[in-house]
Amino acid sequence: MQIQRGISKDSSLTKFVLGAHPIIEHFIDRLQIRESISTYMRTDKRMKLDDDKALTLLIHNILTTPHALYEMEDWLKPLDAEKVGLTPKETKFVQDDKMGRALARFYDSRHKDVFFRLALRTIKIFDLDCSQIHHDTTTVTFAGKYGGWSATELLGYGMNKDHRPDLKQLVLGLNVTADGAVPISHRIYHGNQTDDRLHPANHKALQKLLRRADFVYVADCKLATEENLQKISAWHGLFVSVMPRTWKDDEQFRNRVRQGKIKWKHILSRKNNRKPESQVDRYYVAEGDYQTSQGYRLHWIRSTQKAEQDAETRTGQIERALDELRNIQTKINTYNLKRRKQISRRIESILKNKGCQRLIQYEIHATREYKRTYQKKGRPAKNSPSKISWKQVYSISFGIDKPAVSAEAKTDGVFPLITNLDPKTHPARKVLEIYKFQPFLEKRHSQIKTYQEIAPVYLKKAERVVAFLHIHVMALMVAAIIERKLRLAMQKNKISSLPIYPENRACPSPTVFDIVRLFRNVERYEVTAGDHAMIFPAQLTHIQKEVLKLLEVPVAAYQ
Repeated sequence: MQIQRGISKDSSLTKFVLGAHPIIEHFIDRLQIRESISTYMRTDKRMKLDDDKALTLLIHNILTTPHALYEMEDWLKPLDAEKVGLTPKETKFVQDDKMGRALARFYDSRHKDVFFRLALRTIKIFDLDCSQIHHDTTTVTFAGKYGGWSATELLGYGMNKDHRPDLKQLVLGLNVTADGAVPISHRIYHGNQTDDRLHPANHKALQKLLRRADFVYVADCKLATEENLQKISAWHGLFVSVMPRTWKDDEQFRNRVRQGKIKWKHILSRKNNRKPESQVDRYYVAEGDYQTSQGYRLHWIRSTQKAEQDAETRTGQIERALDELRNIQTKINTYNLKRRKQISRRIESILKNKGCQRLIQYEIHATREYKRTYQKKGRPAKNSPSKISWKQVYSISFGIDKPAVSAEAKTDGVFPLITNLDPKTHPARKVLEIYKFQPFLEKRHSQIKTYQEIAPVYLKKAERVVAFLHIHVMALMVAAIIERKLRLAMQKNKISSLPIYPENRACPSPTVFDIVRLFRNVERYEVTAGDHAMIFPAQLTHIQKEVLKLLEVPVAAYQ
């Protein structure tokens, strides 16, 4: 709250900023997050602010205006303490050291049990459909030195998805339901963790949480290793993934496509949600039955939009490869490019890195360069003795192999889906639709990095850093539940969109951050003059009241 003194000594105006905090607090209460934290976390009774309240306060901060911990005290001042789960007296004890200590104790507590209980309650209260689980990882990049890192999850270098291989990282694995992309479990791994090694343990953890193994497990091509697929099948699990390009089945099929031996059948047309103004994406499946050597079903899919993307990617790769080849033309016969093998090795390296080994042809030309050397110094006479020597001089020529480019263009947009689902219940179209939900999981990763600003991390102690990442996932769970609740209510009431974008533009799929923007100016006031007090409740617009109704948040929460 903010207090402004009036002209008379005993008068004042108190402003309470509400924003979207009553909505967030409503769902925190429904999920019983404070109760879950306090159950599995040791608390010091001498502390004047409970750790569970400190950590849920971080959820409010992350979902509205993410700040560093040292700014929490100033961030809290204008807010209505009761709407973020605090009493007015408890606000005096909110400062960065208290929040940091709460994070450290959360890390040392049974925080895995907190998330396990939270996931179970989320599934039960909101009746989540967990028959289809999507998994993917992302990286959390760290800048600066972190000496004496003591957390179990080690910082390290790895395949950085933020395109910063020069920085250390942690790997965050996330499991979401196909029912609203709600996160139900996660794990933080070492920075050098590769995706292909974590799937069996992750699947086992999901079996324990869901008490079933027959859910459809969806992941990218790192899932498709012989060991991973055998284990999931042995557990009577189901999976959908993309077969890696390194499998021999892939090259054999693409050769048949280049030869024109494949017939395609249209199975699905849909708009691109990422590019609403683009043309409809059409999907085709190769006719016939295909299986891997292990007996898993293969569906060869062709997408028109992916074909366009593949063509653009190939053009860019060829242009970059040609630029590098032109660059080394001037360096031939110098330093480590004096021999044919050295030149050939450099060219092959460029073509391999750019994926143009089949698309660009090159030749290395060799000629002799002669040089006459006189045995005596000075200007040579007509009959001065001399010696003729020569050396090999190389040059290169290169160009685009147009027939090879045309043949490769025939495979544009093709990708194979591998699955062990029953073909009677899950034909090619159904398998494709299952896999096409994967971008919604990627959107959750984007959400945690952009709106929630998970990085940069303004903490140094390792335990606090990792605990803070856990709280970010907890905040993401709350955000996902709010979004799912609102969108389902819109479908139930046949509301196609809400005018909550800037300038009252229509929003067909509201996010929690659209809701935060909609309620950001909501405030209430109290005026006191001596023994008299006047209360001015928050004035809500029609659309704000409608959103509250759809979310089943009582209007009284804003009084």
